[in-house]
Amino acid sequence: MFCGLCRKHGVKSKGTQVSFFYGTDNFRTEFLNAHHLSEAHAKASLMEATSSSPVNHTATELMVTTMSKVTLGRVENLFRSCHAIAKTGRPLKDFIWMCKLDDMKGVDIGPVFRTNKSARTFTYFIAEVERRNLREKLERSKFFSVLSDGITDSSTKEAELVYVQFAHAGKVHCQVVGVQTVEKKDPLAVRNAIEKTLERNLQLKLSNQDWAKKLVGFGSDSAPGSEGENSGVALLLREIQPCALTVYCFAHHLELSYEAVFQSIPLYNDVRNLLHGIYHFYHSSPLLRSSLMTAFKSLHLRPVMPSQVGGRRWLQELQAALQNFLKGYPAIVQQLHLADEDRSDTTHQKAKELLEFLLQADIVKFVHFLVDVINVLSIFSRVNQNRNSSIADVFATLESTVEMLRIYQTRPGPKELWVDSVTHFHGNCLGGKGDISDVRSTVLTHLIKKLQGCFRDASQDVVKATMIGSFKLWPTKINQEFGEKEVSILIAHYEPVLEAANVEIDEMDTEWSMLKLEIYARFQNIRKLTWDFVNSVYLHKYPNILTLVDLVLTLPASSAEAERGFSQMKLAMSQMHAKIKAESMTDLLIIQLNSPDINNFDPRKAIHLWNTRTPSSTGDMRPNSACSSNSESRYESD
Repeated sequence: MFCGLCRKHGVKSKGTQVSFFYGTDNFRTEFLNAHHLSEAHAKASLMEATSSSPVNHTATELMVTTMSKVTLGRVENLFRSCHAIAKTGRPLKDFIWMCKLDDMKGVDIGPVFRTNKSARTFTYFIAEVERRNLREKLERSKFFSVLSDGITDSSTKEAELVYVQFAHAGKVHCQVVGVQTVEKKDPLAVRNAIEKTLERNLQLKLSNQDWAKKLVGFGSDSAPGSEGENSGVALLLREIQPCALTVYCFAHHLELSYEAVFQSIPLYNDVRNLLHGIYHFYHSSPLLRSSLMTAFKSLHLRPVMPSQVGGRRWLQELQAALQNFLKGYPAIVQQLHLADEDRSDTTHQKAKELLEFLLQADIVKFVHFLVDVINVLSIFSRVNQNRNSSIADVFATLESTVEMLRIYQTRPGPKELWVDSVTHFHGNCLGGKGDISDVRSTVLTHLIKKLQGCFRDASQDVVKATMIGSFKLWPTKINQEFGEKEVSILIAHYEPVLEAANVEIDEMDTEWSMLKLEIYARFQNIRKLTWDFVNSVYLHKYPNILTLVDLVLTLPASSAEAERGFSQMKLAMSQMHAKIKAESMTDLLIIQLNSPDINNFDPRKAIHLWNTRTPSSTGDMRPNSACSSNSESRYESD
């Protein structure tokens, strides 16, 4: 006796089950029931329901109508559970107890596909749908940029997280491709990791002429000690595409610049230690906090408690700590005086030490100078972290930041000016000379030099020319010459890329002038316009210049998006409390960052792909060789 359905579709039973594929002479009822409820038979049933359907959108709809509603409903519930687990960064082992919870709630999920292996398989195919969608988008786009960021994971292995950014009809997309371990942290190894990730997940080979012609930019991190390394990666990628523009992550570069400048400044270390000391002095003692609150009330000040520095959001936390320190200074000094006078208190000595620092003129003046500098840097950081900021927005803000720091070289900033020549602060006599001129000059000189290195591997003229892609930088009233020079610079730099995209270069200057005239004539508030809206109105009239705008929008402003991906990656790894392979993490990140949210997720495409791409044996559920990514078998060792 054999199962005709299983034999027809080549599905073999696994393990110790009686084989109904090869046939058996065991007619016991329990064996027949066990086979009927097995994953092998369920798989064969699903394959029978969809066996006549080709792999396309119509086939998906046909599968939905022909498959048993009960069977489809069960599988949909299982796929939704896997998607929700991955989307929220939960470990896949939660799948089993979620199945038990569904049973308790009366949700029909059936008796099969309730294992960790099934969860990993379903997760792979959900991610595979998103990989295919991304590849289709890239094929329709005329340009793309690669972004990468490096990290050391919990197993001390180096890894590269790879994104692609592209713009189509004025709408910018930045999506994760995958994560790849790097055996050796050098330029060639990093480039190979980037290429391997693109090829494995998207079948996109950078060295292929068709794809190389589309590459216009490279966004990289700037990790400690890796400036030469990232420059090397940029040079290697420019061997593939000489026109590619390299931009380094401003968030990383800003932090590295700040640390490199300030770590060697003794006065800065004194201020940082003072902020730490004050925070822990009050944070660890409810009695002292209560005493500080009383001091605020007696001075008729709004209570502002000291805050901590040195967290992940280092710039914002340092800015808040400095501002809270200055706002709470009178109350802190008063309370420390009281603690210092109370000789019986065990905190007497610590209060005395903190008070000595608080009453030093150079400390007070340096804190005000530091607030001026941090306020300027925080604006730059905020623009950089904004997903809607273009490369032109970031570059313009960088220029303003550097210029503001240059001004501070010649005169004190607004905060420092308050205490430039004071001998008392909030009624407290300050000791010492309070001369910080040499320190501030050293800090500003080195900080300006470091910040200017963000575009060290990019053409300054090309970066400035990208201003045509940001309506925030357009003049409020029409200027006939606006953008003409910038368009010429961009055309000259990207001419081979534009020609490969079949752009009529000779028509672009005229189209730019006419598009500009129509925009100013039709819209009053230029700053509120978006390029996807402009494309919807003018693409049929000015396709060539709008293609150039797509190229500008494709250029990465930074690798901040990759940093967000690493934040998700770290969160997932911390929740799983276990090592996880790069391929497995890639699937999870793609679902978390690229897939629809839980409410809008439609599992039918993933179900169809899983059901049509899984070969004969339920014991070997790997996609066939045509699949663009590694198979589910990679999860077996996770």
